[in-house]
This record gives sequence, structure tokens and C-alpha cells, in this order.
Amino acid sequence: MFSARNQLSAQITEVREGAVNSLVVAKLQGGETVKATVTVDSQKALDLVAGKKVVYLFKASYIIVAKGENGLKLSATNQLKGKVVKVVEGAVNAEVDIEIAGGDKLSAIITNESAKNLALKAGDEVTAIIKASHIIIGA
Repeated sequence: MFSARNQLSAQITEVREGAVNSLVVAKLQGGETVKATVTVDSQKALDLVAGKKVVYLFKASYIIVAKGENGLKLSATNQLKGKVVKVVEGAVNAEVDIEIAGGDKLSAIITNESAKNLALKAGDEVTAIIKASHIIIGA
């Protein structure tokens, strides 16, 4: 068990090793490509190579939710399109559950103000944005 709510099964398709960090590219069951940045030491310790099945873990608060086409170019490489399943407002934050291709589900935590500004509701098309450096890989 992990406290990170988002746990996606993936299969590594490519590993690009740098001097300090490695970029690990993997495909989710729905076909989306997701990239994670880990240290070279972690990459070697976990024996992360193409073909290996892994789990990508990241906290709900690491997801940025975008709605509509704003034309912005972002440095965050992981941009997963999906549909809002539900929005639950709390005292300060809202939990937004998003279903992406292949049936994987993501949970995002955003402020209530952001949820209201985006007028989020079930059925809305959104993009979940996750920085590669916010993903932990379990092997």
C-alpha cells in the first residue's frame, strides 16, 4: 500500500540515461506515453529497461487540471486527456476524479476556487498535467 493515490501500471518503452538523471518512457494500458525522471542510481538499482513492467506513482496534489484549449505550450511533458468522473468539494480543496484512455483513473486535488473557476462537473473533457519529476517508479 502507498499513500500516493495515483498508481498507474505501465511498460517501459525507452530509457534515456544522462549524467545524473534518466528519463524513463512508458506506455499505459490505454496507449498513452508517460515520462518519469529518476536518478541514474535509481534507474540502475531498479533495473529499469525497455520491456519491464512498472508502476508509476504520484500524489493527487501533483496533478494540474486544465479545461479547454488555451494554446499554451507547457514544459510539463505528461498531458493526459480524460473525462471528469466526479468532483467532490471539501472545506478548502476539491477532489477531481478523471478517467483517461484505457480506463485508468486519476485523482487530482485542486482548490475549490479553481474547481469553480473551471466550472468542473462530471463529463467534462480535461487534461491532467503531471511533471516527469513528480513521478516515482515502483518495479
